[in-house]
Amino acid sequence: MVKHQPNSGQKIAVIGGGIIGLSIALKLQLSGEHVTVIDKKGAGEGCSKGNAGHFATEQVFPLATPGLLPQLPKMMLSPSSPVSIRFQDIHKTFFWMFRFLAKARPSATQHATRALTDLNQQAMSSWYQLLDSVGLSHLIVMDGSLLTFESDRLFKAYGETLLALESQGVRYEIWGQKVIRERVPNLAESVKHGVFFPETGHSLNPYRMCLELKSEFERLGGNWCEEEIENIDASYRSVRLSTLKSTFDFDSVVVATGAESATLVKKLTGVKVPLQAERGYHLMVPDLANKLPFPISSADRKFIMTPMSHGLRLAGTVEYAGLDSPANMKRAEMLKSLAKGLLNEQCDVEKSGERWMGNRPSLPDSLPVIDRLSEGKVLLAFGHQHLGLTQAAVTADLIYQLHTKQKTSLDVAPFSLSRFG
Repeated sequence: MVKHQPNSGQKIAVIGGGIIGLSIALKLQLSGEHVTVIDKKGAGEGCSKGNAGHFATEQVFPLATPGLLPQLPKMMLSPSSPVSIRFQDIHKTFFWMFRFLAKARPSATQHATRALTDLNQQAMSSWYQLLDSVGLSHLIVMDGSLLTFESDRLFKAYGETLLALESQGVRYEIWGQKVIRERVPNLAESVKHGVFFPETGHSLNPYRMCLELKSEFERLGGNWCEEEIENIDASYRSVRLSTLKSTFDFDSVVVATGAESATLVKKLTGVKVPLQAERGYHLMVPDLANKLPFPISSADRKFIMTPMSHGLRLAGTVEYAGLDSPANMKRAEMLKSLAKGLLNEQCDVEKSGERWMGNRPSLPDSLPVIDRLSEGKVLLAFGHQHLGLTQAAVTADLIYQLHTKQKTSLDVAPFSLSRFG
C-alpha cells in the first residue's frame, strides 16, 4: 500500500461523487492535495450505482457509426427495441439526435475510435495502480467476458467488426458451441457462437465499489460535503462555490457530475454542451448469483448479464429522454424476457428483484470531456457514456496530470471542451 504524500496546500473541490469523481478525488488526495467532494446525493447514488459492472475495454467504437443508420427506423419503431426515444421528450432530444447522427460518418468514427482506444488501452493499468495504492484491487474480477451469437448470419456479419477490433489491438478468442457448453453450461442451446474478450473484467458490486473508494478517500483525510451546488464562479483568484447553506473558496474545482454537468459548465464557460441523458435500466435476479462465470452479452438481444455478489444483473437498453423524466420500468421488465431466451431452463428469472434506471452522460461523438480551463482553476471530467466505470481511473490520471501541468500520458485534444464552442 502506497502512503499518500504530504499535503501541498492546494484546496480542490471535486463536484460529483460517482465513480469518475471518486476516482479523481482519491487520486488527488493520494498526491497530497486537500480534496473535498461535493455531491447532492452521496457516493455512487447516480448512474454509478446501477451500471452493468463491466470493465468494457473491448468497446472502442463510438455509438454513432455508418452501420447504425440503416438499423435506426426498425429500432425506433419497435416497443421491444434496445433503443427507444421517449416521445414526450422529443423536443428535448431532437437537436442532440441530429448532432449524433451527423457523427455517423467514416471520418468521425475513425477519430472517435482512435481516442476511445487510447483511453481503454490504459484503463485497467490505471485502475490497478489506483486500487493497489489503497489495498482495494480485489474489487475487480478480471475473468473476461463473452459476446454471444444465436444467429449464424449475425456472427458472419460480425467478421468485419473482428477485423476492426484486431486493428485496434483488442484481443479476442472465437468460441464454438462445444467450448461455450463447457465454459458456460447455463446458456441456452440456441447460442451457437461466441467471442471471448480475455482482457475485460467486472465488478461484483459497483455500488459497494463506490462506497469503498469513498471510505479510503475519507481515511486519507478527504472531506465529504452532501450539498447541491447552486452557483460556481471562477472570476476570483479562487473558485467560489455556493450552496443553499454555504459558500466555499477553492484553488481549483473539478466538474464530474455526469449527465448533470452541462448546467455548471454553462455557468463557468458560457459553452452549451450537447449532453444527453441516455438512460439505462437494470433488473436484478437474486437467485442466479452463481450461474455465470463472467459477463455475458448478446449480439442478438442487445443486453448484458453480469454475475454479482447479490445476484445476476440484467442490464442494457438505451432510452433517450429528458434528464428529469420519470423512469419507464417496462424497459427494466423487458430484460427478463431477453434473459429467458439466453439462459437454459435451470435458470429461473421470474423471481426478479430490484429494478433501476440511471442517466448515462452521452455526447454526440461518444467521447468524454477531459479538459483544463482558466489556468488550471477549472478541470472537467464528464460525458463517458457507457464507459464511465471502465474509464474512471484513466480519467483520474489525466486530470491529475492536467492539474500538475505534466505531459499527459495520452493525447487529450480529442476530449477538449472547445470542440463544442
